[in-house]
Amino acid sequence: MRKWLYMLPVAMILFACGNEEEVVEEEPLVLESASDRLGYVLGALNAQSIMSSGTRSAELNKEKLIEGFNMNLNNKDCSECDEILIKFLGPYYQDFDTTYLDKGSECIGRQSGNGFYRDMNRMGGLKNVNLEMVKAGFKHGIYKTDTLIEEGERRQMVGDFIMGLNVIAGDKMLEKAAKIPGVQVFDNGVILATLEEGKGGSPTAMDDVQVEYILTNAFGDTIQSSFVLKQMQNLTEPLSFNLTGVYPGWTFALPKMKKGGKYRLYLPWQLGQGEQGGKESLCFYIELLNFGPAGSYVKPELPMGSPQ
Repeated sequence: MRKWLYMLPVAMILFACGNEEEVVEEEPLVLESASDRLGYVLGALNAQSIMSSGTRSAELNKEKLIEGFNMNLNNKDCSECDEILIKFLGPYYQDFDTTYLDKGSECIGRQSGNGFYRDMNRMGGLKNVNLEMVKAGFKHGIYKTDTLIEEGERRQMVGDFIMGLNVIAGDKMLEKAAKIPGVQVFDNGVILATLEEGKGGSPTAMDDVQVEYILTNAFGDTIQSSFVLKQMQNLTEPLSFNLTGVYPGWTFALPKMKKGGKYRLYLPWQLGQGEQGGKESLCFYIELLNFGPAGSYVKPELPMGSPQ
């Protein structure tokens, strides 16, 4: 149960106290603004990620989870929880020592609140979210009473919110990249920086290529790395792609590179994964190792029913 972190009229809530249950009446919660509604949904999603994180998540102290989340819904350090959680859940988060149930539950809540706050702050989303409603949504989510907003609207709301943040961050990244001395800025928004000039030729938009690459998003997070993929899969050869089957931005930009060169490639979201990928603008570090006609490095797919 390692994955509890972030991101993202109810009149009665059931509180569990030992073996007893107490029904506590609350004032109906009113979500008046867009930031109220968004905060509520994000808080509930954080709670759901905890309560669905393992077979024993239902045994956590719910009130301590809520207390911890509210306590650390800020940027205050909570690293002391690391040691407590190891005692509670073990070094591989597969144990469940009830001696540390209360403190461990509180720390899970604290880390969830702190992680959510830091992520929202880093992505520039705090100003769009009512943190008091995040707390309310988290509480309702823990007790599975988060029914104020139906599921379809939740998905749409969170999707629109994340895409909006991605577009803003992507625009800032591209604007900053365009000011780097010596970069090539193209009419379609692609930006290409040459880190080390290649000595060889250039592929066509139909060719196979062998590359090394590191993909990051506009927030600086590493999304994918060919170096890591090769290590995980015990591969010795570079990764190969045909340029007709990659991001449109790659199909456009790789023919402008030279064999042996190292580059930084910035793609606006329209030339990456598009809307399906959350409108994320992307940044690639690319080493163009080799290229050749289609079929040189990528085995063509045979039609269904063809003999192997």
